[in-house]
Amino acid sequence: MPIDAIFIRSTGVGLLSAWESAGVGGTAGGGRHGQRGLLTNPAIVRLVVVHLAAVVAEWTAVIGVLVYVFDRSGTRATGLASIGILIAAVIVAPFTGTLVDRRRPQRVRLAGLIVQAVGYGVASIAAYADLPAVVTVLAAMVALAAVTTLRPSGAVLMPAHVRSTYELVSGNLWIWYVESVSVLGGPLLATLLLAVNGSAAVLCGCAVLAAIAIGLTLADMGIDPPPCRSASRSEHPMRDAWRPLRRRPGLMSVLAVVWAQYVMIGALDLVLVVIARTELNLGNTGPGLLSSAFGVGALASVAGASFVARRARLAPALVLAMAAVSAGFLVFGLALSLPVAIIVLPILGLSRSMFDGPSRMLLQRSAGPQALGSMFAIRELCSGSGLIVGSVFALVALEVGDPALVLVALGVAFFVLLVVTVRGLLVADAGADLPVVEMSLLRRLPLFADLGPIPLEALARSASTLQVEEGTVVVQQGDHGDVFYAVVEGSFRVDLSGVHIRTVGRVDCFGEVALLADVPRTATVTASTSGNLLAIDRVSFLLAVTGTDSSRQAAWGAVRAMQLKADLSPGAALRLAGEFAHE
Repeated sequence: MPIDAIFIRSTGVGLLSAWESAGVGGTAGGGRHGQRGLLTNPAIVRLVVVHLAAVVAEWTAVIGVLVYVFDRSGTRATGLASIGILIAAVIVAPFTGTLVDRRRPQRVRLAGLIVQAVGYGVASIAAYADLPAVVTVLAAMVALAAVTTLRPSGAVLMPAHVRSTYELVSGNLWIWYVESVSVLGGPLLATLLLAVNGSAAVLCGCAVLAAIAIGLTLADMGIDPPPCRSASRSEHPMRDAWRPLRRRPGLMSVLAVVWAQYVMIGALDLVLVVIARTELNLGNTGPGLLSSAFGVGALASVAGASFVARRARLAPALVLAMAAVSAGFLVFGLALSLPVAIIVLPILGLSRSMFDGPSRMLLQRSAGPQALGSMFAIRELCSGSGLIVGSVFALVALEVGDPALVLVALGVAFFVLLVVTVRGLLVADAGADLPVVEMSLLRRLPLFADLGPIPLEALARSASTLQVEEGTVVVQQGDHGDVFYAVVEGSFRVDLSGVHIRTVGRVDCFGEVALLADVPRTATVTASTSGNLLAIDRVSFLLAVTGTDSSRQAAWGAVRAMQLKADLSPGAALRLAGEFAHE
């Protein structure tokens, strides 16, 4: 990608993100106050800052490596290095996504950041030592391949960090903003460091950013959802990563849209340079001018992005964006001129920005916690392969035809894509109503850690949200119990016959003993602070905990522990033991 095109186009995207982050145009579910409210959750703030540091380092490192190779080996070697970096990420992405599903995502995220820091550091040392360019490129390839752990792990951790669906939407908007800001921040940082001390300083700066991200991630190691233990370790990770697509109709259409937007970016990077130089005779500043027009379109999507994020249905935005891209390319190709370019390129930029956020949110709404890692790894695979295909397509097409025909071909391709995917997008949108926040919270409880996606979804759908004020008695000792509670937010005091036993907080639970043993409540639970609870009725709870051996064992362990504290009658204990033993 030409450096001037990267820099100028990213300026428009960065301004868009800065404006949105300031609250212009509203936000999901609450405008600027909603976004500020998200800042009261320090775990989300750290998650977003880590994402920002890692993605800025990603953009910065790519520029630093390509400049280093260009200075030492010329244009052809730079092109090969660019493709090599993309191919490395494409190959690794399915494996890292499966790793997120099979291991604790926070640990995978930390390991990925450590690999990034080491890779950037080695690349920086190699550049300072003036070693062969291949050494620097290989070290950077390792670091950039490790970036593929970032988005899948973040997709799993975001629902685990938030306290409500509203916060999940707001958190996704912040990640959307961060992705855009990084496209500006990375080139700016690279430009500054290149002026200071060349490519070696650029890569050293990336290592520092990765180190900062490591420190922030260490602060949140306590928030680490359990792995999907039902995943078979014997299966091939590539095949395992695609499994969720078979369970959720329409997701292939969403991924096709994701792939297509990166094909468009990969093709435009080259096509705009050729058009500016050979068709419009704009000189050396031409690619920057056309790319900045693309960025203006991203800036115009300020109000649209926040409006779309609040919608219950996201497919209409994707369909409209595809139609606009198809029409824009056709008009641009059939009437190739500077005035048309100034009108059409902002439309293409606006449409492309409306691909990214809605598709990300639609995927998250469509996949349960067990599949989020794999789903977003496939998204990484689509983005990398799309960039490669777009670049190769533009290169080959320009060899056999003029730029106008290339633009027309892209317009026809997007029209075909629209026809092929519109039904799948609508189907995916209609079924994208998974209670991902509730599922993520429940899966972190030992009672439900081993539930499969279907029973976990059923349990989460049966839950209702209960808001309580400080001092509220949620459970009274001796009362009849028919509800299980999981703590979403707040602190709750557990007293046994007037004696304080323990305090429960977020990702803890109470009320299970009375339901399991069919006895009165064994303790009194009072809200020490205001908070939120997930309430699950007896039938739904018992269906879930008696569905797997591990859940039954965890439930029986909880009852035995409480028996020691609450003097649960031997008759009740024997009844419960018999209930589990016959299974």
